[in-house]
Parts: sequence; structure tokens; C-alpha cells
Amino acid sequence: MTLASAQNRRNPPEGRVVKGSPIPRIAPPLPARSRVKEFVAAADDIDMTLLPWQQRAGRYMYATGPDGRWLYPEVAIVVARQNGKTELLLPHIMCRLAMGRRIIHAAQTRELPRLLFNRLVPLVQQTFPIVRIRKGAGQETIEIPTTGAFYKIMAATGGAPRGTTADDLIADEVRELDEVFMGAALPTTIASRDPQTIYLSNAGEDGSTALNNIRLRADTDAALAYLEWSAAPDRAADDPIGWAEANPALGHVLRAETIERQFNSYRLAGNLARFETEHLCRWVSTMRERLVDEHSWVLCHADTVVPPAPCLAVSMDPQGRRASVAVAGQRPDGSVALRLLFNVTGDPINTADLGNDIAKVAGKLKVKRIGFDPLTDRELVKFMRLPKPEPISGQLFANASAQFVNLVGAGRLQHADCDPVTDDLTWTSRKADTDTGTYQAVRAQDDRPITASLAAIRAVWLASGPAPAKARVM
Repeated sequence: MTLASAQNRRNPPEGRVVKGSPIPRIAPPLPARSRVKEFVAAADDIDMTLLPWQQRAGRYMYATGPDGRWLYPEVAIVVARQNGKTELLLPHIMCRLAMGRRIIHAAQTRELPRLLFNRLVPLVQQTFPIVRIRKGAGQETIEIPTTGAFYKIMAATGGAPRGTTADDLIADEVRELDEVFMGAALPTTIASRDPQTIYLSNAGEDGSTALNNIRLRADTDAALAYLEWSAAPDRAADDPIGWAEANPALGHVLRAETIERQFNSYRLAGNLARFETEHLCRWVSTMRERLVDEHSWVLCHADTVVPPAPCLAVSMDPQGRRASVAVAGQRPDGSVALRLLFNVTGDPINTADLGNDIAKVAGKLKVKRIGFDPLTDRELVKFMRLPKPEPISGQLFANASAQFVNLVGAGRLQHADCDPVTDDLTWTSRKADTDTGTYQAVRAQDDRPITASLAAIRAVWLASGPAPAKARVM
């Protein structure tokens, strides 16, 4: 992708209105039978106009099978923030109370369900002739004594739902919930003749185990309707089409300018990972601040690069199961070309064989400098005698990390054959030193090695010294 094409994505043609897609990007086929009219009627009764995407979700939530029971005992609704997930619950709960159903609403804390509870109370009092309300903290319940229906909220602590029987379970902000709570909550609907669980969330990260396990079942579990409004994986973070895919309320109650402001805010803060999850509804490896902006790195890609007067750097993980080797060279204009030469795994790696292979390649390429981490890479570089390997750690590695970020951000680095580096950079975060104001590239998760990105950072640092002299024409 060129910078010009990225700019065109940011600026849709004049007169074009970007409107959110009412259709989820990931979903099972639209069900033929549905009691969605009852859901729409419940919204009308409380003077609420459903957005197109909410009606679409309602088709699945109220879909029925041949026996009249819910076609989908589980419905997951994954959509970006501020698009009306909570508003969707107002008519849903009113409709289910009218059906005489027992409802539990759980979230990481009681704050979100309690806000909804406070809005529901006057609506229920206007609709049902006899209502019993409990407002005490931890006891928030709306009961319809004539039918036995109730709506109860609770915090998603480990054993909170035990001992409660319900027909409907609403699990809010599932990305924040854990499997301990889910294991305790799901059995509350076992005794119901026609149970249903609604999961609500925006996208998660690798640590969002409960949500990730639900997503894994999307294609294989016929009892689950998994609905995801998200930007397609190949869309740039600033692509308005991706905004529309992830934000179905766009053009209705949400403005493109609002999302653009959020994008610029997170970009300037160096935390596009949060923008990805909250506004593009795309999964990220971690919410920690990434070392480099993903979009800037993509713009640095080239089909081929030949690093001139190359410098070489190695990196091996402490367990000796993965190692990477990168070369980089500075062009006459001061920009840096980067390639990855090796990305190998073993259990453990044969360091003698790999070290000798690296030494041969280094000799063939006539590398000018070799860099390594003295804590992890000595077993590899001891096979390389000339040029003498240079340790790059501590403050020097902090300088290398910053230089790498600056070159990527300025578009003064070009890389090819670097797919493992690209993968590793999604797992590479900044570790700040509050005393010095500097930062270093570190693993986002302890169990995920980032040898390719570390080798690349060191190689680029070695290569980005004073610009080489231009050859004189005789």
C-alpha cells in the first residue's frame, strides 16, 4: 500500500456518506423463523426506534426452531463500543419479562447493569400492573409476582450466580470475564425449558479467554449464533470502510468525525491497539503500547531490498528454541534497508550448526558489523570472529529501540522478506524508564518470543550511523 492510497482511504470521495453496515461481517445464515416482531413491538412500547443492526441482531436472538424453542440457545453479539449494545437490552428485557422469563444480567462490575436497571425501573412500572423492586446494593431485582418473571443484576465474581435459576443469562463485556465465572454462570439456565444466553462484547485480546473460546466455536457449534461487526483484517486502521463494518450505528447516532478523532488520539498516543479493539472490533495480541505503529510499518514494505554494506544482528530466546538473524544497510540518502535472513526453531536449536551457518553467510555478504545481546546470544556469536561481535544492551539498546521507531515512523526504513518481524512486532511493546524518559523494546507476553523484531532492531541500529560517502565519478 502506498502513502497516497492510504490517504485516499482516509478521505472518501466528496459527497459520499459512510454509513454503518447493518449486516455482521461474521454470522450464520439469516434464520427463516423469528419472533423478532415481538422484540420490535417491545421497543415501540417504550418509544424506542431500533437501529437496522439491532433489528438484525434481534432476528437471531428471537429465531425459533420447528418446535417453537429458541433456535440459538447462545447468541454472541460482538460490536465496537458506543454502537448501542446496551440500548439493545432495554426492549429485549422488557420483551422477556412479558414472556414471564427469569433474567440474570452479569458484568465485570455492577456499574453497567445498574445503570440499565435504573432505566428499566420506570419502564417496567408503567407497563406491568404489579411490580416488586429491590434497589439495595447487591440486591437489585425487578420482579413480576403474577408470572414469576424477574430481572436481577450481579457482578461477575467467581461463584456469584450459584444457586440462582434463570431462563435468560446476559453476559456483558465478555472480554473482561473469565472461565471461572462462565463455568458458574452457565449452569443457572440448565433447569429452564427453553434457555438462552446472550453474550455482549467488543473485540478482545489473547488474554480474553472466555470471549476467545466463544469465538472459536463460531463455525462449529450449531447452538451458537456468533455475530461480529468488525473491520476486515486487511483494512488499514484509518479506512472509513472498516469503520463502517465495525460500527453499524455510523451515520445514525455515531458520526465518522468522532471515530476519526479517536483514531488520531490513539495514534498520537502510540496506542492503536486500543483503537483496534474498541472502534474496529479487531483482536489484538495485547493492550500494552506497541513499539511501532502497525500502519507505518506496513507502509515501509518493499518487494525486494538489498542492504548495502550490511550489518548483521542475531537474537535467540532464553530457552534456545527460536533464533533470528537480520541484516540492514544504510543507503546513500540515509534510509535503511532491512532483510531477515534466518528465523529458525528447535527444541533446542543446535547452536553450533546455526552459528557456523551464520558465520558463512556473514562472510559471503562481507558484513561490516555484528550485534548481539550478551545475555542470550553468546552461544551463536562465538562462532563469528571477524568482524568482532558487539554487545547491544542496556542504554545502547534503548537508543536502538528509539532509532528503529523513528525510522519506521518517518518512512525511512524499507523491509522485505520480513514476515516474521511483522508478526513479532504485534507482540513487541515499549517498556518505559520513568527516570530517564527512554524506553526499550520488550515482549508483550512472557511466553511469546520476539527474536525477529529484536534482531531487526539491532541490525538497523548498527546500520544507521553516519551516511556512507557517495562514490565519486572520475
